[in-house]
Amino acid sequence: MNEGPRLVVFNSPIGWIGISHQDLVLKRIRIGHANRSELCRAFRESQLGPSAPDQREKALIETFVSYFAGDPEDFLTVKINIDGMTEFQKSVVEACRRIPSGETISYGGLADQVGRSGAARAVGTVMRKNAFPIVVPCHRVVAAGGLGGFSGPQGVTTKVQLQAVEKMKVPR
Repeated sequence: MNEGPRLVVFNSPIGWIGISHQDLVLKRIRIGHANRSELCRAFRESQLGPSAPDQREKALIETFVSYFAGDPEDFLTVKINIDGMTEFQKSVVEACRRIPSGETISYGGLADQVGRSGAARAVGTVMRKNAFPIVVPCHRVVAAGGLGGFSGPQGVTTKVQLQAVEKMKVPR
C-alpha cells in the first residue's frame, strides 16, 4: 500500500496508547498516558497528529482490546521496525516476543536464551529502550528477585497492570 507515517491513538485499561507506523510496520508504541493530549505531546518529535483509524488500524486496535479483555494475544504477526538495532538488540527483542503470555523470565534468563550468559544488564538496557511495549512484552521480563523496572509514564505501576492482565504470579 505504501502510505506515509500514521499515528493512531486509543484509550485502554492502562491509559491512552499511541501507535505510530508506516504500512502497519510499527515505529513506536507509547502506553500508559493519563489523557489523549499528554499522549499526543509524547509523539511531537515524530510530527504526527492522530488519524482516524482505517480498517487495518481498527483490526490492530481490536487485537489490543482483545488482549486487555484477557485473551492471550502474542502479537507475533505484528511487524515492528528493527532498523538501527544491533544484532544483540534484535536477538533480545525476538526472544522477548516469544515469551508466552502469562509467563515471565529473568533478565539473566533472557540473556542465556540469546547466547549471552552474564549479560543481564545489557538485556535490561534493551528492555528499558523498548519502543514496542506490549508487542515486545518487556513486562514479562523481571529481575531475578522479582519485579524489576519499567520505562513509561506510570513506571512499574504499568508493568504490574500488564502482568495483572495476563494473570501472572510474579515473586515480589
